[in-house]
Amino acid sequence: MKQNNVLFILSNGRVAAINKKDGAIIWEVKLKQYGVNSMSQSVGQLMVEDNKIYAGCAGILLCLDTKDGALIWKNELKGWGFGFVSMANVNNEAAGASVKAAAANAAVIAAT
Repeated sequence: MKQNNVLFILSNGRVAAINKKDGAIIWEVKLKQYGVNSMSQSVGQLMVEDNKIYAGCAGILLCLDTKDGALIWKNELKGWGFGFVSMANVNNEAAGASVKAAAANAAVIAAT
């Protein structure tokens, strides 16, 4: 399937590829299979570039393959804490999403 017909989502500790035409799940991965246990209740962010998905939250950054969600690499960002991971690419397209996600995360923290 062409990548422009796919929507990638991060929710409840999972990353999935969704068919934009009918909403069907093409593939999904549970991030705990990659040793990431704290992401299920965290606000996260995805960025897609070429054939890679960059997923960040709970102080961890993952790089996954767009075709099947296979792990390419993982960086636990040791010493950086466990908060929201804000990302931007060269064109800074992810900046707007990170601002919204950070605001949502702050609202969740304030409500608890």
